[in-house]
Amino acid sequence: IFMSKIATMASLFPPVNFNCVEDGLYRSGMPFEINFEFIKTLKLKTVVVLTSNYVDDSVSKFFEENNIQVVYVENSVTDALHGVLPFAEEMVTESLNVIADKANYPVLVSCKSGKNLTGVVIACLRKLQRWSLISIYEEYRRYAGGSRLQQQHEQFVELFDTDLIHLGSNAPPFFIKQIQQS
Repeated sequence: IFMSKIATMASLFPPVNFNCVEDGLYRSGMPFEINFEFIKTLKLKTVVVLTSNYVDDSVSKFFEENNIQVVYVENSVTDALHGVLPFAEEMVTESLNVIADKANYPVLVSCKSGKNLTGVVIACLRKLQRWSLISIYEEYRRYAGGSRLQQQHEQFVELFDTDLIHLGSNAPPFFIKQIQQS
């Protein structure tokens, strides 16, 4: 029995750049078939996909078969300008509004590599949680791996208006301090 548990655990492979952000909130690059068994263990209710360009049919089918709601948030600025600018504020606000509703939990936030788009959404979440900018940037850089757009992304986070996100009574518990202070 012990060996079969080890064999089962050994066959679980998280997606690239996977991590637990908060209780029930995860981040990663786009999952592949090799990651499906691991993803099942998360018992996800929602996946926020920050660009639909990298979702293949097997991933879409997996989400559907496992009753996982997929919220596609397109990045109109990056798509239109091919990466010259970081991205649209609307992409971040739409993503954070999904994250700010505990009815969507557990949630996975994902983009192609789990670096830039996912990193900025999570960095803006941290700003909403009132983390210091130095702590936000340290976490962002851990996943971004020297992105050529790092300076623009960090400036975007610094200037991001957290008042665009409404934290209501249905916010996850990790927002309690922010709700009490507003």
